[in-house]
Amino acid sequence: MPKIEKMLETMRKQGIPEETIAQFTLPRIKKATPNEIVEFTRQMEAFLTEEQCLCIMDEQGCSKTNQVSAAFRKFGEKHADKTLAERIKLMSELETGHKVNHVSQNDDGTITLQFGAANGENYSCPCAPIKKLKPYDFPLTYCGCCGAHVRYTHEFALGVKLRLVKIMSSMANSNGDKGCEFIYETVN
Repeated sequence: MPKIEKMLETMRKQGIPEETIAQFTLPRIKKATPNEIVEFTRQMEAFLTEEQCLCIMDEQGCSKTNQVSAAFRKFGEKHADKTLAERIKLMSELETGHKVNHVSQNDDGTITLQFGAANGENYSCPCAPIKKLKPYDFPLTYCGCCGAHVRYTHEFALGVKLRLVKIMSSMANSNGDKGCEFIYETVN
């Protein structure tokens, strides 16, 4: 779950003017509830550009040091001699707690990553705090936090630096009809 304190820190690091930040109605900064964080992301969408929102959320992300990221590191080490295209083709052999359904390189060079854990007919959102907010009613920007986790782990596996440029869909925002789909560009 994103933390308001870290999002504010990232805003300042990204050069968001203090006059803009002052427009936000700030809830508790530490230990904010999921509802308070959702409201904060709504304000981000109101006061910032889409690119600014994505850049801020791309610095969030959870589970960066757990067993899941270890599998991505191991995959990256195993295939260190492979090109990006070769690694993408081998992604189906990656065994993690999150099901990587599809990784592809688009014609414009961006990378699309779709994932989700199928739960019967629907997908189940992996973000524990969001599961408490049913029915789901929050901005897709919130899912950029998960996109940051996905970026972080996949940089190890793919051997390239990535930057989140678009959130196409999320399990929670589609009420389980779609998986999570993120588009990234490679960064030198």
